[in-house]
Amino acid sequence: MREGYRVIDTDAHQIEPSEIWTEYIDPAFLDRAPRSQDGRLMVEGESLTSEGKFPLSSPEFSRATKHHMERFKGSFEAGFDAATRLGDMDEQGVDTQILYPTFGAHLLGREYRDPELLAACCAAYNDWSAEYCEAAPARLRWAAMLPLQSPQLAAEEARRTRERGCVAFFLRPGPVAGRNLYHEDYESLWTEIERLDRAVCLHDSGSPRLASYGDRMDTHTSGHIIAHPFEAMVAMMSLIWYGVVERHPRLRFVHVEGDAGWLPYWLQRMQQHWDYSGNAEHPDLRRPPSEYFEESFFVAARGDETTLPGIVDLVGDGNLLFNTDYPHPDGTWPWGLQSLVDQPLTPLSRRRIFADNAVRAFGLDDPREPFQGQP
Repeated sequence: MREGYRVIDTDAHQIEPSEIWTEYIDPAFLDRAPRSQDGRLMVEGESLTSEGKFPLSSPEFSRATKHHMERFKGSFEAGFDAATRLGDMDEQGVDTQILYPTFGAHLLGREYRDPELLAACCAAYNDWSAEYCEAAPARLRWAAMLPLQSPQLAAEEARRTRERGCVAFFLRPGPVAGRNLYHEDYESLWTEIERLDRAVCLHDSGSPRLASYGDRMDTHTSGHIIAHPFEAMVAMMSLIWYGVVERHPRLRFVHVEGDAGWLPYWLQRMQQHWDYSGNAEHPDLRRPPSEYFEESFFVAARGDETTLPGIVDLVGDGNLLFNTDYPHPDGTWPWGLQSLVDQPLTPLSRRRIFADNAVRAFGLDDPREPFQGQP
C-alpha cells in the first residue's frame, strides 16, 4: 500500500540472466538457443537488436543508461532476484507487479527462419518467469511471451502458459511477417485467447529488426520517442476499425509503456472519421470507436504525466492503469508513485488508476472493501 492506496504496477520488467535461454530451452533446440556474444544476445547468427536502425549502444546513450541505472545498483548486484525485487516493492508500497521480459522483448523483435525455434525461446522464458514468480505468486504476476510469427504455435503456448499461471499474454504491437494484428490469420488465436480469459498486453521495445516507426530516426532517443506511443495508437485503431473487438468482445487489450497523453486526441481522431464516413470501408465497425475503447482497452500512464488530469476530464478514469517500467533506466521508479499520489485527482480516480482498473483488466482478486471516500 502507498498512502492507503493499493498499488498494481502494470509494467515492470524481468532482467533475464543470459543462461536461462540454454538452461530452460527444449533440449532439441539447445544447439540453436540464444547466446551472449561480445555483450549481445545472438540467435540464428545475428544480434536480437538492429544497431543499424535507432541504436541501443551508442556511446552517448550508453553513458546516459549507466547513469540512470545507478538507482538500481543494489538490485543489479543481486541479479534482480525475486527477494530483492520484493524488497524494492515493499520499500515503495507496491503490492503487485505485472512482469514482462527485457531481452525477451528484443527476441520478439525479429522474424525467425524457424518459427519453432522462436516458440522454444518463448517457452524457455515463460518457464523461467513462472518459477521466478513462485517466490510470491500473489505479488509477482507474469505475462507470457507468445510466438506471434506462427499463430498456431502462439495459440499452443497461450494454452500451456495459461495452465502455468500467467496473468496475461505479451505481444509487440507492430506487424510480424507482414501481418497487422487484425490479419485474418490471427482469428483463431484471438478466439483462443478469448476463451482463456487473459489480457493481451501490447508493449514495444527499442531497435527491433521488425519494421518500426522508430526506423525514421537515427538515434535511440528519437526512435524511442515515437515508436512506443505511435505503435500503440495504430494497434488500438486497427483492432477497433478492422473489427477484432467486434468479433471478440471479451478480449482485453492493455497498452503499456506508451504513456497515456495521446488517448483523448486519438479517440477524437477516430470519432471524427466515424462521424464522416461511418463504417463505409470497415463493415465490421458497428458502433462508435469510443464504445469499443471503453469495453476492450486499457492504457497505462506514468504517475508524472502532467496531462493525466486532462485525460481523466476528457476520457474518464475507468480505463487508465499505472506503470513505472521498473527497473528500466527510462522509467519512473520510484518517484512515479508519489507523483500519482500528488496528482490533482479525486481519491477515487487515484484508487482506480493505481489498482482497481488493473484488477478488472487482469482478472485479479481485490480483497479490499468497497471505496468509502468522496468520489
